[in-house]
Amino acid sequence: MASGERKLTRRGQLVESPEGELMLVNESGVAYLVNESVVAVWSFFEDKTVEEVVLELSQELAIEPSEIRDAIRNLADQLIEAELLG
Repeated sequence: MASGERKLTRRGQLVESPEGELMLVNESGVAYLVNESVVAVWSFFEDKTVEEVVLELSQELAIEPSEIRDAIRNLADQLIEAELLG
């Protein structure tokens, strides 16, 4: 899996359209329409592994890490592919 055990850091930037839509824009200028949940997870990545983010989020949300692990892994893989995590 691409997101494995390596430390990942968010790349690109968060912007808001004039209509109030949230977008993550990578360093190549490609914009992705996202929701607040994606932005929240993306913002946790600052030199952290996926597992570290899973543990932090599970503590903050007071849920078991197993409840969110697959979703966070999948999202991290998508963000890597979109050049929004590296």
